[in-house]
This record gives sequence, C-alpha cells and structure tokens, in this order.
Amino acid sequence: MAVVQPSAVGGVPAAAIAAPERRWRDLLRQVMGRPSAAAAVVVVLLLVAAALLAPVLTPYDPTHIDVFARLQGPSIRHWLGTDSLGRDNLTRTLYGTRVALVIAVPSVVGAFVVGGVLGLLGGYLGGWLDRVLVVVFDALVSFPSVILGLALLTLLGPSVASVILVIATALVPYYGRLVRAQTLAEREVGYARTERALGASRTRVLLRHLVPNVVPTLLTVVAMDVPGAVVDAAGLAFLGLGVQAPTPDWGVMLNDGFTNIAGSPWGVVGPILALVVMTSAFLVLGESVRAVLDPRGPAPRRSRQWTFRKASR
Repeated sequence: MAVVQPSAVGGVPAAAIAAPERRWRDLLRQVMGRPSAAAAVVVVLLLVAAALLAPVLTPYDPTHIDVFARLQGPSIRHWLGTDSLGRDNLTRTLYGTRVALVIAVPSVVGAFVVGGVLGLLGGYLGGWLDRVLVVVFDALVSFPSVILGLALLTLLGPSVASVILVIATALVPYYGRLVRAQTLAEREVGYARTERALGASRTRVLLRHLVPNVVPTLLTVVAMDVPGAVVDAAGLAFLGLGVQAPTPDWGVMLNDGFTNIAGSPWGVVGPILALVVMTSAFLVLGESVRAVLDPRGPAPRRSRQWTFRKASR
C-alpha cells in the first residue's frame, strides 16, 4: 500500500513535521553549551543536594533550642553563629533550602501546568471556551493580587500548602494568557496545517506538534518565576503570613535575625546569601534559555507583577 509523504501536502517538507521532536534536544544542547548556563545548572543541583542531604551535612537539629548558646558569633562549632534561641544558623539555612524549593517549584510548575492546559485548549479550540477563559484570565489579572493572596491566607491559614496555593493562583492567569497567545500563533504554522490536511486528529496535532513547540519558548518565563516565588515565600514568612516558626525558613530566619541584628548580625547572613545564590542561578538559567531561543531579542518581560514585592507600584 502506498504511503503518502508529508512533503506532498502544501509544499511543506517532512523535516518540518519532524522538527518538534528535535527541538527539545537542540534546545538542551545549546543551553548547556553556554558556560553561564552550565554553571547555573551546577549551582541549582548543589542547592538541591544541600536540601536533600541537610541531615547528613550538619549534626544539628534545626529546631533544637539551646538557650545557653543563643546569639553566638561564628565559631568552629557554629560557622554562621546561632540565633536568639541557640539554633545553628547554618543548619537552618540548609534546611531552609528544602522549604524554599518545596514551595517555589510546585507553585510555579503547578501554575504552568494548569494555566498552560487552559491556554492550549482555549487557543486551539477557540469558540465559547476561549471567550470564557479570556474573561476569567482578565478578571484574575485585574484583581489586586495582594488582596487575593491575603484572602486565601486568611481563609486557609499560614502553612506551606497555603503559600504554594497563593503563589500558584497568582501565576495561573499569566501562564494561561501566554500559552494561549503562543498557541494561536503556532496552530497556523506549516506543520500544523499539514498534519490537519493529512487527516490527523485535533488531539494528535495538539500533543505532537503544538505542545513541543509552545512549551520551550516559555521556559524562560518559568525559570525566572522560580526565584520570584522563592522571594515571595520568604517575604510572606518574614511578615508572619507564610511559613511559621520554628520551621527553618529563610523568611522566618530574616525576621528573627533583623530583630536581633544590633547585637548579632550573623543571623541574616545565611538566608540573604542563600536567596542571592538561588535567585541568581535561576535568573542566569532563564536568561540563557532566552538567548538561545531569541539571540537578538530583548530580555523577556516579567510574566506578572510579583504578588507582594511590587504591589505598591
């Protein structure tokens, strides 16, 4: 039985249809070929290792109170000193890496998945579903995110799960709008039209061609939203609205450290350095992805106004 070649339809070569499968591999190879991106990946992996191996890397319990060792400076036993309750600052910083990643990664990835699925369906199917989603996204974006976040935290109470939900809720409409716009542009490209002309189902075109082409171009935004989520979570904890003591969180540590900064400034060193390192690594990684996808283009605009840090603008 004769097989119809994709190149025979619309003058589009077969390579254009196979391109989406190669795009992921090409993107990964080009990104990792940049020294700055490779260094950023190494830093991120070290942070993940620190989060996972914290019990092995330090002999102290991050919540153990020792009133006889409170507010000590750096020493052989306590490299970054101790806090107001005698807890080792370095230990709490290492464990705080775990809390930061547990909040930031699920909130950003979850928001991207939910917003991405809705944006894909709306942009590809169109019709009443697209119109409803546009209205919902616009309504959520126009609603003050600070009020929305405070309302959710008041309703659910301060916890790790609540902070994840607040950050994810603030991100979903932005991802939905970005993915919808990208889907509208991609669905009329040659390979998508060729597949439809060959009789491919909507599901096949959506999953095999649109998703592999839409997602890589948005990885820049995702990578740059992770450090924003980390800072948001730390800010909420610092204000007493997020993760609560005695959980070893960087925001909780900053709150305690600034309270006693006059007599013992070492309490803020660990969390500040950790925040700088983590945010810088993800930002460099996101910039590297952007440079590969669009070498001559400007840096991408932020996908949203951060829930609490830009509310006053």
